[in-house]
Amino acid sequence: MNDFVARQSFYTDYVCGSLVKICVIGCGAIGTTIARAVDEMPDIDTTYLTDRSQECATRLQERTKKVKYIPDIVPVLPEIRLVVEAASQDAARYYAPLTLSAGVDILLMSVGVFQDEEFQSDAFRLAKRKSAKIFIPSGAIGGVDALSAASLDSMDEVTLTTTKPPSAFGPSAYLEAKGIVPADIRVRTEIFHGSAREAVKHFPQNINVAATISLAGIGFEKTMIRIVCDPQVKTNEHNLKAKGKFGELDVVTRNVPSPRNPKTSYLAALSAISAIKKIAGQTWVGI
Repeated sequence: MNDFVARQSFYTDYVCGSLVKICVIGCGAIGTTIARAVDEMPDIDTTYLTDRSQECATRLQERTKKVKYIPDIVPVLPEIRLVVEAASQDAARYYAPLTLSAGVDILLMSVGVFQDEEFQSDAFRLAKRKSAKIFIPSGAIGGVDALSAASLDSMDEVTLTTTKPPSAFGPSAYLEAKGIVPADIRVRTEIFHGSAREAVKHFPQNINVAATISLAGIGFEKTMIRIVCDPQVKTNEHNLKAKGKFGELDVVTRNVPSPRNPKTSYLAALSAISAIKKIAGQTWVGI
C-alpha cells in the first residue's frame, strides 16, 4: 500500500467513520462477552472469531448477528481494522507479530506477555515500522490513566495489592512449589510478594493488571506486587498506590468476577468493550 492510499484509508476509516470489521481471538469468558457486546455496536460491521474450539466458536456464531467463525485470520487481515486478543499469553505471542506485520492494529488482553523484554521490544518496534497500533485497555483496574500521566515526571514508587478468593486461583507451579493450596486457605494469606515481572510470570491468568500498570508507570522491575488469597472476600480487589512528583495516588477497585470464569473480573471485559467502542467511533474520554 503506497503512502497516498494509506492516508486515504486512514481518512476514510478514522474521520469519515465507515463501518468497521474486527477479529476476536478466543471465545472464552472475555471473548464471548466482547463478541456479544460488539454485536450491538452500530459502528461494527462484522466480527470475525477464531478459537481452538471450532464448536465453541460456531455456537457463539449461531447466537449472534455479526459473528463469523474463521479457522485462520490471515485471509481476513487485509479487510479488518482491529484484532482483539482475548485468549492467552501464548495466543498474544503468536497473533501480535502476525497482526502487526500486516499493518493491522491489535488490542491485547493478555498484557502479561510483555514481561518478556525481548518480545515487548520486538512488538513495539514492529508496530512502529508497520504504522500499526497496540492497544492495551485498563482491564480490571482503575487509575491507569492517572498513573500514565504521573509517570511523565519522577515517580518514587508504584505498588499493587491484589486480593482474590480461593476460587480465583487455578493450577500454579509456583504455589505447588510453595506447598500452597488456595482451596485449603481458611484465613487471609499473602501468597506472593515481589516484582511485577515475577508476578506476571507465576500468575499469568490472575495478574494481567500488574503488567498494565507496569507499562503505564515505572516498569516491571520497580513495580511491586502483593497477591493475597482471602476466603472471606467475594470480589477481586486491586489496590493501586503510587507516589511521585505529582502527589499520591490511592485507587481501590473491587470487581465482581465474570459469571463465566471466576479467575477473570467482569470489568476486564467491559474495559475491552469500551476500548473497541472508542476505536470504532469518533469520541475518546479518559485518554
